[in-house]
Amino acid sequence: MRVEGWLTDIALRGDEAILWVRDPSGGRIRLTDRYHPDFYAEPRGVEPWELKSLLEEHPKIRGIAVETRVSSINRDGEKTVARVRVGRVEDFRQVSDQVETLPLVARVYDVDLPHELRYLSERGLTPMGRVEADADEKGDITSIRPLEADLEAEPPPIRTLIFEAELGEEHGSVTAMNHLMKAEYTFEGDLITVLHDFVDYFADVDPDVVCSSQDDLERLVSLCRLHGVRSSGQESGGGPILWEGRSHLTPHTYRRLGIAGLVERVQFTKAPPRLSADWAAGKCIDSRQCYDARRRGILVPRADDYQPVTTLAELSDTDKGALILAPTVGVHENVALLDFESMFPNLIIRRNISYETTGRPDAPEGFIAGFTRDALGRRLHFKRLRRGLRRGSERWLWCEERQTALKEMLVVIYGYSGCFANRFGSMDAYMEINRQARDGLVAAMNVARSHGYSSLYGNNDSLFVTRPDALPTDYEALAAEIAGAVGLPMAVDDVFRLLVLLPKKAEAEIGALNRYYGVTLAGDVVCRGIELRRHNTPPYVAEAQMRVIEAILGCASAEEAATVGVQRAHDAVEEACAGLAEGSVPQEKLRVSTILRRSPAAYSTRPGHVAAAEALAMNGTRVEEDAVVDYLYVDAGSHNPFRRVKPAAYAGGRVDVGKYVDLVRKAAESVLAPFESPADEALTIKTTRLLLTRDRDV
Repeated sequence: MRVEGWLTDIALRGDEAILWVRDPSGGRIRLTDRYHPDFYAEPRGVEPWELKSLLEEHPKIRGIAVETRVSSINRDGEKTVARVRVGRVEDFRQVSDQVETLPLVARVYDVDLPHELRYLSERGLTPMGRVEADADEKGDITSIRPLEADLEAEPPPIRTLIFEAELGEEHGSVTAMNHLMKAEYTFEGDLITVLHDFVDYFADVDPDVVCSSQDDLERLVSLCRLHGVRSSGQESGGGPILWEGRSHLTPHTYRRLGIAGLVERVQFTKAPPRLSADWAAGKCIDSRQCYDARRRGILVPRADDYQPVTTLAELSDTDKGALILAPTVGVHENVALLDFESMFPNLIIRRNISYETTGRPDAPEGFIAGFTRDALGRRLHFKRLRRGLRRGSERWLWCEERQTALKEMLVVIYGYSGCFANRFGSMDAYMEINRQARDGLVAAMNVARSHGYSSLYGNNDSLFVTRPDALPTDYEALAAEIAGAVGLPMAVDDVFRLLVLLPKKAEAEIGALNRYYGVTLAGDVVCRGIELRRHNTPPYVAEAQMRVIEAILGCASAEEAATVGVQRAHDAVEEACAGLAEGSVPQEKLRVSTILRRSPAAYSTRPGHVAAAEALAMNGTRVEEDAVVDYLYVDAGSHNPFRRVKPAAYAGGRVDVGKYVDLVRKAAESVLAPFESPADEALTIKTTRLLLTRDRDV
């Protein structure tokens, strides 16, 4: 039979590869293929054929071949090695460890890769990608090949089931949700009935991706096994139908990536979603590099083989790092933000910078240039497609998820090139990217200066410039000229009517990186690096800071902002503090929201969100890792962490008014710092002094 569809998952056990394919009509097909995991052994003191003869006696080795492989990405020669195929997946680790310890083996390669990646690279397949396979009536594959990836925004017909569960010893409930995480169906009542009903519902949906908390997943599977619950359509004798051939995502990952973003991440890494969905970007790049290396016949060293050693003199001479032009603190008029579009990926592609090409101007395309070009091309395609769509529409969101997932990879490729954890890493490549980025920014500043522009702030791949008489068209022309001179694409990201560049909090005379706010010619307020951009800032504090910003940016000139604007800002702060004193602020606007990165027990101290999570747990509410914890300050100065805060779910009663006044005051000081003199003591507010002596309920 001929099967065509999307490869949703793969599992390896024994001598089999089990593949699940979702076909266009919505069916889910299970196929099997032969799989014998392999690795490479480099002989020491003997000929490769002699090593082959020795290893052939091992009972768990299925076959050995002598092959010539590229010794490294640097292409510094080839090596003749023994390719060892192990009979079963379960024996791979034992066999590879035994071979590695033999005196006649100098080194082993390709040993620390996931089996899924090993199989997929051998077949040239991509998870979540389209495949075409021929199989017999039993589902055994006779041939399989990948089909070309498309540039459609809509994700493949991947089926997703999202649920949350509350399961006790006798009763329980399971709620299935839609893609917006809104409840659709709830199964509740007697535990056994709930389990049967949900498992039958699960079988009807037949998902490829299951989204739930890890605890809910494990509890549900455990109870199904304990009570022998199976789908009504399942063959007798089997365990629960849950999870085989399906990928599990936490709600946090699902919200961050979406299905379209998950597909892009998986197709970049070449690893199934159940493995790669939560990987750090560096591990994603490592996975892609290992896949491509195996496809190109390059031996893959262990992950811990690269340990760059650089002397202090070498660092001083060659590693200058990135170039940053310190911000000119203060308020400025008519400022353009010029941005090198995807500067580091473009440098890798256009200047052919890779591990093996540094210092070789005539080198063929570098190893990392290929997958960087592919990822950048796809990202730019979805960014362009997004511009023509209604913001927030379904297709717009698909494009946003895809380009965001690709950006996560692209911004790390450059830094990962010299990382100690990169098994193929090269400090030379990393430093060359930095050097060319520095040269590009300097060239951009020189072009701007030649046309009478002043540079206010430069940071790696962006430059803030101003000229009193410049029009938007002048800035566009400047960006085009810089692009031509440097050989990298540049665009005008924004033109600000007013822009305030902020100082460091501890050093008022020195500009802070990526801390500014401004208003564009179109009237949009843009903020970076300040409190209202942080998720753990209470909504009321963020609103107060925005009113301060609007008081400054609502002025017609920099001079007016420094006088009238500052006075209006002070009035806005006084008004915000008065609202706290009067008790007119809803507690919902005072909540602090912080992500719990680990389980509460894993923290050595009890900051507010940890204390709140523990308080919830004491009252029977489980808080998962990566969950958002909302809490209120009730006595911020207390020595007892459980008296400092309370969970926001327990609304009512008193809050620490003085603490919230202090947060408002500090948020205002943060954005008014360029306008305040030391003698002003940075916003001395009568209301603040008064409130700090009060103890009121809100």
